[in-house]
Amino acid sequence: MVRSQDHIDTVIAQWKRERPDYDLEPVEIIGRAGRIMEHVDRALENKFEEFGISRAIFDVLATIRRNGPPYKMTQRELMRSLLRTSGSMSLRIDALERAGLVEREDHEDDRRSVFVTLTSRGSKLLEAIIPEHLANEASLLNGLSKSECAELASLLRKWLAVLEANMAEGRHLYLNMVILHPRASLMKRREVGLPDVPGLLVHSVEPGSQAEEAGFQKGDLICAIEDQQIGSLLGLRKALQRPRPRVKRFRILRGSEPLVLHLLTAES
Repeated sequence: MVRSQDHIDTVIAQWKRERPDYDLEPVEIIGRAGRIMEHVDRALENKFEEFGISRAIFDVLATIRRNGPPYKMTQRELMRSLLRTSGSMSLRIDALERAGLVEREDHEDDRRSVFVTLTSRGSKLLEAIIPEHLANEASLLNGLSKSECAELASLLRKWLAVLEANMAEGRHLYLNMVILHPRASLMKRREVGLPDVPGLLVHSVEPGSQAEEAGFQKGDLICAIEDQQIGSLLGLRKALQRPRPRVKRFRILRGSEPLVLHLLTAES
């Protein structure tokens, strides 16, 4: 049976021709996940538009509804559940309130907080949307059998659990290394009696990766890349995005011992 080709196959073939030294295995998954979500987002938005709302609005209403009686949540709870900032959540709630789909109520025990409550109109709208929304999602999976869907769900659950655990503990993936954010880096060094030094701690290194071959180890503190001090994840990203040099010089601390390592950065 001939395997069907998709857009990512074309992308990978082009990169293999141009740069055969690149490790393109992650693109097989990450590239397809992004491409799939473009199709999914478009299909979901089209369905929500039939009811005069956006996916962002639906997500807020559905989150309050599935939370159970009395169908109200604080704005902070909604922010945590939907991974949104205070400003963006306020804008969504304002739009929902104007449409009569939610109401704001003062929090009896906390003057700084308000409850966002689902109205009767909001509840009725959800009851009309959800069956069609679920049918729409099911139609997007028509190319997979039930067993394939179950297998895919299991793999995605495993992947998401790792990503969520990393986020909860301040871990971020760069160059096949899991890097801790500044505060977590500081606390980890304090736990083993090491002095406070600005930098980002390496939590783990993928076996067999270029980072491992370059000499990086768990517990290394990245202090600088080339001449740029690294005290934040933003600083790390900016340093890695610089096009030159392709092989960058990392100044690290291994415990209290200063070392210099060199690594070919994928971002170059």
